[in-house]
Amino acid sequence: MKSTKEISIDQFTDGEKELIEAKVKTLTLKKGHVPSSKEEKEILKEAKRLVMKDRVVKESTKAVVAKKPRKPSTAKESEVKEFNWSASLRKNPRALRNS
Repeated sequence: MKSTKEISIDQFTDGEKELIEAKVKTLTLKKGHVPSSKEEKEILKEAKRLVMKDRVVKESTKAVVAKKPRKPSTAKESEVKEFNWSASLRKNPRALRNS
């Protein structure tokens, strides 16, 4: 038997709370009869789980879309905002030699 913790309603935003209420109504209608108090708790738990699952999916897709910053040495000219000459000379000491 699985032991899953119930998700607290405080973890949801106002919009997500409305989604939970809508999911509870649809799940209750699917039952076809008036659910008992035990069934109501299970329906609420399932609705919270579904909404949290949707939130996790949305957040994980946002993380994939985020662009990694490039190293300054591999950046294109148009991406370079500030150039540090002293750091450049420290990195390439041969540039100091004139001969």
